Amino acid sequence: MNWTTERKTLRKALFFVPVSLYFLIPVGIVLGQSGGRTLQSLIEAERAFSRLSEEKGIKEAFLTYLADDSIVFRPRPVPGRKAYEVVPDDSPVLLTWEPAYAEIALDGDLGYTTGPYQLKDKSKPGGPARYGHYVSLWQKQPGGLWKVVLDVGIRHPQPGFKPMEVMTRKETSRPKRLVKVDKFNELNNLLKVEADFSAKAAAEGMIAAYIAFAHDDIRLYRDGSLPMTGIEALRQETSQSPGRLTWEPMDGDISRWGALGFIFGTAETRSGAGADPAAASSSYLRIWRKTPDGQWKIALDLAVPLPPEEKK
Repeated sequence: MNWTTERKTLRKALFFVPVSLYFLIPVGIVLGQSGGRTLQSLIEAERAFSRLSEEKGIKEAFLTYLADDSIVFRPRPVPGRKAYEVVPDDSPVLLTWEPAYAEIALDGDLGYTTGPYQLKDKSKPGGPARYGHYVSLWQKQPGGLWKVVLDVGIRHPQPGFKPMEVMTRKETSRPKRLVKVDKFNELNNLLKVEADFSAKAAAEGMIAAYIAFAHDDIRLYRDGSLPMTGIEALRQETSQSPGRLTWEPMDGDISRWGALGFIFGTAETRSGAGADPAAASSSYLRIWRKTPDGQWKIALDLAVPLPPEEKK
């Protein structure tokens, strides 16, 4: 993708949208010949990324695999390469991870992986590690290489179990009619869906909004907790989050045929009314997957809190 061009395109789409806001594949089963090879190449790119981080450090690894106009959450979305160019060459940070789930658009140009990570300080042997889960969105470049266009992670306590070695893979469902879409128009459509989602959340509550707009296998990522999957987990988590949540999208993209897309930005939860209600801000990533009948539904929803000094 020419990410700069696509981001300009999305900004145009954002201007027009006021916002207040398958199938599971075990390792031993092969996808359609083309899709299987493309998905496997994405998984191998993620694993190579982690190996390079372990062998050469986070700076070299991220500057090798981040796209020119990539985004990372710090915790606010910021330009990715600039964030890692200032990392010391001898940084003691040892960051390793392993993909546990991967999904790719049917068109083969956009996908994401997610799984557990571990972070250690090499200058303190035997010191405590930090744990969490990452989400990396990958875009296939004109030369055929995969590059990370967005990278984000949540933190959580050390899991009380060893992550499964068997990996779940998914390819987006084939639509009833396979046609190349006008990306500007489809981005605008996706942003309108975001606006509809936000409006339903404001009118009927977050649970009703997620149930209406989420896939049954939605993956929910919240800082401090292990990832959750499914509508029931979403219902339980959302019921513990009182207040009115609004979203302000910043940017995003869709796959060539409009099978997979994502939007990221900032969100605010207001717990009261009046001139200065208590509010909590966060950065969010929402990955959308289109159903065979052409509806955008949420496949993954992630939020990381912004500390007070990071709020607008």
